[in-house]
Amino acid sequence: MILILTSLILSKIMKKRHQSAKSEIDFDKERANYALYKNELLNNDFSFLKKWMNEKTIDAFTSASIPQTMGSKIKNLISDGLKNAALSAVGVKLNYIDTDAFWVLSGNNLHFFTTDTDGELEEHLIFDVFRIEKATLQYSGLLKTQIGFYSKLTEEYLPKVHVITFDIDGQQLPLEIHDRVIYHVDPTDVWSVKKQLQIRTKHLVVGEGFLEELKSRFPHLISQ
Repeated sequence: MILILTSLILSKIMKKRHQSAKSEIDFDKERANYALYKNELLNNDFSFLKKWMNEKTIDAFTSASIPQTMGSKIKNLISDGLKNAALSAVGVKLNYIDTDAFWVLSGNNLHFFTTDTDGELEEHLIFDVFRIEKATLQYSGLLKTQIGFYSKLTEEYLPKVHVITFDIDGQQLPLEIHDRVIYHVDPTDVWSVKKQLQIRTKHLVVGEGFLEELKSRFPHLISQ
């Protein structure tokens, strides 16, 4: 009983701190810092993307994923004659392993990176301007988690997803674009709600910026 009461009190305290810290953030003002935040993240926690891009320009970036229901479908595309070893690897491996993935917009090319369980680069797919011009973009709501449930307090931390669907030799390949860059909470920041929200805001601004950059360069990608 004492443990339950303690948990309820702690939950109320954290919720109050969260609401107070959130009220101090001006999101419109923060979005004006997009370029600053993008460079800050690229030079720190996401510097590995520069290495993976072999010094090619990174105009925008964000997190990515493959729809959970797509693993078997991608396998079918492969068995139907899709001759692309990289897509084969992505379809097979991500059907079993839920790892971080990223999008990078460089000029008129989209780069899709997948990682292994150690966070190392696994696959690198490149969609050129011709693939993108045939692609479609659609809003899909909150990222579907494997857990299948979440609290209202954490719901706002879940990425909103846009699905970009490519035409690969007449076959449809959908991949997910997150509206924020993934953020793994530092254990030392667990009790610092204000610091967490400040960091999350930067990640959100950079992810939103990716979508804006993408739609600016390819106006036909209008979310439905």
